Amino acid sequence: MQTHSILLENKYQIQIFESITKIDAFIWNTINTDIAFYQTHEFLSTIEILHPSIGFRYVLVYDNSELVAAIYVQLLNFSYKNLVNYGTEKNKGVKSSVKKYIAKKNTKLLNLGNVFFTGDNGIISKNEDTISMHIPTIFRHIHQSFQEQKPKAFLIANIYLQDEDKCANYCNGAFHPFITEPDMFMHIDNSWTSFDDYIQALASKYRIRAKKVLAVSNNITSKELSLTEIQTQAADFNKLYNNVVNHVAFNMATLNIQFFEEMKKLYCDNCCILGYYLEDELVSFACLFQVDVSTVHVHYIGLNYEINKSHKLYNRMLLDFVKFAIEKRKFRIHFGRTATEIKTTIGAKPNELRAYLKMQNPIFNRMLPYFLNRIKPQEYIVRNPFK
Repeated sequence: MQTHSILLENKYQIQIFESITKIDAFIWNTINTDIAFYQTHEFLSTIEILHPSIGFRYVLVYDNSELVAAIYVQLLNFSYKNLVNYGTEKNKGVKSSVKKYIAKKNTKLLNLGNVFFTGDNGIISKNEDTISMHIPTIFRHIHQSFQEQKPKAFLIANIYLQDEDKCANYCNGAFHPFITEPDMFMHIDNSWTSFDDYIQALASKYRIRAKKVLAVSNNITSKELSLTEIQTQAADFNKLYNNVVNHVAFNMATLNIQFFEEMKKLYCDNCCILGYYLEDELVSFACLFQVDVSTVHVHYIGLNYEINKSHKLYNRMLLDFVKFAIEKRKFRIHFGRTATEIKTTIGAKPNELRAYLKMQNPIFNRMLPYFLNRIKPQEYIVRNPFK
């Protein structure tokens, strides 16, 4: 399927594709010379191949004959229990019954960007602001491109708070804003040439805490896994990853566990899979991308929660990520969402995120703000661990 030259608000022409394999990789990757690695043709095609149950659409945007942008979306089978679980408000009686009823419902949700990478807004352009204002209109055209199982809801996520003013047009297009968990980043000080420099930069309380974590987890060994080790331990990866999926309140989609193997093949040493062992048993893992010159992206993790309780495993992993970034001479760590407060204890800072949701049914859409105003992520305290 390909829709040719749809005129977009008398300015742009768009083409819609159902697979990124229908688009030349060189053309896609050169739309913006500063394209993020997780927006490249290679990365997105891997995501598409690994997740056949998801519907994909890719839009090329032309200004006259010049290709100026690409936009990509994913059609997901979305469970409303994500929104219900996300709320902190406790209800009894009728409200509780209504929530339980809603939590059992599913819908076809069209998400802008790639749900498998935090911070991906689904837009590639040299001038993103001029394109983003047309997203509601582009969504309408994408909706029409689905012959069966048409989207019933539309989500624009990963909007950083500082960019919120640019999104007024979304509300005009009947999208409703709501707060999501923040994206977490940590600055690596130029003066830290070793992990010990970082430890010494901590205030006394947090330095003692970090040393205790290292002591408690002393019998946990870690190593970077080879491609063969990733392949042979796929079942363990799957179990540990599902532990995390079942532990979080909000999960848009479940990752195909073969992702880690494919990323290792694609990026080699620039994709580091760390394995953590207790008496030869794999008890956690983490996927770290160091493709960017300045940033380490901490992607997915898997975790044994029993070992986490006894050995402060997750805290140990966070400290290891800092050590990894220092040794690789990176300037920033991108931690993604979840576990906000504990990440601030090692020096990460939250970057607030907003999302915009719209229901295809106009009656449901008018009711949506009442519901969205009552779902908020868990409150947290931002810690400052440094002197």
